[in-house]
Amino acid sequence: MTEMRMPIDLRRNPDARLQVSRIAAELFWRDGVAATRGEDIAAAAGIATRTLWRYFRSKESCVEPILAQLGRRFSTVLRAWPLEIGLADYLEAASVPGPTDFSADDIAAMRIVVMGFDEPALRSAWLMVCDEAEREAAAVFAPRLGLSADADAARQVAASISGAIRAQSDAMSRDYVTSGIVPRSEDVLEQLVTAIVDASNGRVGPAV
Repeated sequence: MTEMRMPIDLRRNPDARLQVSRIAAELFWRDGVAATRGEDIAAAAGIATRTLWRYFRSKESCVEPILAQLGRRFSTVLRAWPLEIGLADYLEAASVPGPTDFSADDIAAMRIVVMGFDEPALRSAWLMVCDEAEREAAAVFAPRLGLSADADAARQVAASISGAIRAQSDAMSRDYVTSGIVPRSEDVLEQLVTAIVDASNGRVGPAV
């Protein structure tokens, strides 16, 4: 049984949606999607069911905030990438050698990603998060292409790169959740470089 928690204040607490998302991810993983109702998520969060539906469009969408945490794992690093430094050099300097340090939120999100392989509604939630990340990626990569973020070419490159990063996240999640494989941090970043360079046909990666 899920332990009782203090009620979550969705109106005043900026982290409230993430807190609800953690609870939803826990219940889905423990009980399964079909057996978990919106009422169960609301009760575990200490809120009224009608309040839950005011902030989330469906029970499956409740996991989007925690999935977004996983999506930001790479985007946060890329947003800080200086134009004058090549991607490989930047990520090599930013990496901390050794096993990847997955947070509790990372693990919960990876479980949902893997469940999404068999649960279309959870997969849809993950794709919604990735779609938002794709729009953010256009702003990161456009200056390296000499384009504005709303240019069609910038959006096309961002879509290709985001798809490659999503595939990498899918594989990393599957390996960890199903086999307990913890990748080395430097290997993850090396794969990220390869994904970005290949998906952009070499247009993104070099210093500008």
